[in-house]
Parts: sequence; structure tokens; C-alpha cells
Amino acid sequence: MRAAVYDGAGGLKLVNREKPLPGDGEILVRVAASGVCHSDVHLLKSELLPVQEGFVLGHEVSGWVEALGPGTTNSYGLSPGDQVVVSWILPCGKCRYCATGKENYCRTSLSRMTGIMGIQGGHADYLAVPEIGVIPLAKGVDVHLAAPISCAYGTAYNALKNAGAGPSQSLVVVGTGGVGSSAVQLASAMGMYPIIAVDVVPEKLEKVQRLGATHVVDASKGEVASAVNELLPEGADVVYETKPNPDLQLAMDVISRAGTIVVTGLGSQGSGFSVPTNLFVNKGIRIVGSLGYRPRIDLPELVTMVASKRLDPSKLITHRYSPERIGEAYANLEKGLHLRAIVDWN
Repeated sequence: MRAAVYDGAGGLKLVNREKPLPGDGEILVRVAASGVCHSDVHLLKSELLPVQEGFVLGHEVSGWVEALGPGTTNSYGLSPGDQVVVSWILPCGKCRYCATGKENYCRTSLSRMTGIMGIQGGHADYLAVPEIGVIPLAKGVDVHLAAPISCAYGTAYNALKNAGAGPSQSLVVVGTGGVGSSAVQLASAMGMYPIIAVDVVPEKLEKVQRLGATHVVDASKGEVASAVNELLPEGADVVYETKPNPDLQLAMDVISRAGTIVVTGLGSQGSGFSVPTNLFVNKGIRIVGSLGYRPRIDLPELVTMVASKRLDPSKLITHRYSPERIGEAYANLEKGLHLRAIVDWN
């Protein structure tokens, strides 16, 4: 099979290798599409975790069940040929975090992540993953366009939930990459208003309006906080900081009293942000870190939203690449050309 593996020098190379066999409790998935995510850039630059040469990246995956390994419980009743999405978060399903709806903080899931650490990823024709990370897709959903459910949509959806977002609340989204653009589309589906998107790339701001942004602010022109505060004199109920390296500077300038700032950008090792204590306390600001999503809770809900047409991934995905062009895909990602891009494998 084909696989895009880490070349040991900050890039990916396409190689041929043996198709994996599903181990005990695993499911073999034939990959339809894999997403091109900025977290992969952090990995390729060794800014998050050390990556071994030959490791297959790709943590945003959709495809078809190829085979069930020995010892699978198959709680979803999957059969070969069924459409699925694959979670990069792989909880144990038994610990206190899993038992209380916080499975994205399960210690097991922090030591094995599809396409990130421990489990070979989906930038390949096939991957074998623990069955807990394989979620069925509704019939009629385009399996290729469903890949962003397992990262971009999932991350944004859980973040908005953690921020307590809801109808009639105002939202500022800082950064309109895959996660930020997903947040705009989800916020629109949730009835939030107004939805203000901030970015430095005018072309992305134009596209994100089709996803539901009611206002856009071009950060390359300066005076961003003033532009946002003109639209929201009392500040935003929720500010979602999606930048890969969050600094919260704009967020603190535009958040309302008793508002919530939610952060999903992982940053690089050693990076951080500072917050004025007086402002933080006097305004009653909540700052919430949000890691990924809960695969057995959030992903099925998102599948239903896509199946019912409340979410349209075809509006989010702006670029599609063949496996042979995966290097170009990541180069274009760093240039800021995508909302979300996928690699079509099968």
C-alpha cells in the first residue's frame, strides 16, 4: 500500500509498505480521505513530540471497514464496507475520565493518538486502529468529505460546548483555518449571532462568510480590536482563539464582562501567554483550554448534523490533493491557502 511517512528531515515521503493486519481489538480501515491539519506541521517541525522516521502521520480520517480483528466487541455492529470516521483520540473506555464524559483526558488516550503518537496514521491506503476510535457514518454521507469530522469539526464543536456557547450569543473566532472555519459553520448552526471572523488572509475571510460569518475583520490592516469593539461595544460573549500559537492579546481586548475565552491551539514547546490579573478578575473572564473532543459523544452528534444537512463539509473543504501531492498540500497549508484540505486515497 501507499503511505506518506515522516522522512526524518521535516517532511513527508510517499512509500510502499505492507498493508497492516488488525490486531486484537482493532479494526482495519481502507482510507477514503485524510485531512491536512496544522497540528501535523507542529509534528514535522518537532514542536510537539518527537516523531520517528517512517511514522505515518494523518489523524483526520474517513474510510470503509476492511476487516475486524480478533477480540473486537463491535459495539456499533460494523461490517466490512461500512463507512466510518476514525478518531485520533483513543480512550480506554473504563477509567474515571471515560466514565464521567471526559474521555479526551483519559490517560490512555494521551499515550496513543492516531497519526500523532503510537498508532500509525491515515495518510495511507489503510490503517489499523483500536475499535473504540472507529465511529460509523450515516448512509448517504459522502465518505470523502466526512474526514474533517474527526478533527476540525470535532475540535471546534467540543470547544464551543466547553465555552457554553448557544443561541443569540456573540462570537469572535480568531483564525480561520480548518478549526476556526468549522467553528464559524457550527456557530451558525447553533444560532449564535453575530459571528465575527478575524484573519490576515482576505481570501479566507471571503470564503468563511459562506460558512456563516456575519462580519469579518482583516487583521493585516491593523486596529483589529477597534474594529471588533465597534461591532460589539459590550464585547463578545465568547472568543475562540484557534491560532496554532495562541497569545490571547486580541481575545482579552474584545471579551465581554463575564465572557469566555476558549483555546485549542497547542502552541510549540515552551510557548505561552500572559493575562493582566486585574482585568481577568474585574471582568470575571473565563479562560478554558479544550483538547480535541469526546469520540463516543461528539463524533456521533456531528455525524447526525452532517447527515441532516445542518453542516455541509463541502463548503469547508476548499482543496483536494492526490497522495503524490501531499508535500504540496502542506506547503499550501503554511501559506494559508486552505480552509480545510483533504488527501483522497481511495
